[in-house]
Amino acid sequence: MSTKFMYERLLKCQEEQKLVAIYTVREADYFEAGYIEALTASDVMFRARRSDGYEEGFVVLPLEMVYRIEIDTAFLKIAELLAKQLGQPRSPAFFDKAPNKKHSLFEIAVDHVYQNEEIAGIEILGDEAQVAGIIAENDYEGLEISLVTDEGRSDGACWIKKEDIVAVRFGGSVEQDMMRKLRKQTG
Repeated sequence: MSTKFMYERLLKCQEEQKLVAIYTVREADYFEAGYIEALTASDVMFRARRSDGYEEGFVVLPLEMVYRIEIDTAFLKIAELLAKQLGQPRSPAFFDKAPNKKHSLFEIAVDHVYQNEEIAGIEILGDEAQVAGIIAENDYEGLEISLVTDEGRSDGACWIKKEDIVAVRFGGSVEQDMMRKLRKQTG
């Protein structure tokens, strides 16, 4: 499947700094909203924005999963208005310089989370629940994750093949809250 069409539209949204609704699940009328942070030939990174106006960290998705995008809808306009009323400006850019189109945003995000020992939410192909934890090992073909519960407790480990990962989330309130609780438990 060609990703050129969506790549070009998302690039335009990034240039115009538009809040974008990104659809990836065809079976549900579900989307995520965000500002495009970076775009490559294979994936997209955006700063997620919740419907209540708050930012919710970064999300990296394979570009081939994006089948529909929307801009300037009533829903998105309300989220932007709420963000202004709450004094929720966009967070600083993740990249000082835009990555090359041939780079992998997924690998950049995984490396960032791994190096900074942050909690990430990882969505796996065909699995409704996401895996949350700290990346203990970043191998060429897969990841070892030290699992963390919502309550901030260590909960074993798991291994995931990179080819089965469909999204990586980090830096959001959920991940930060889990990290605070984990530090409290271990500190």
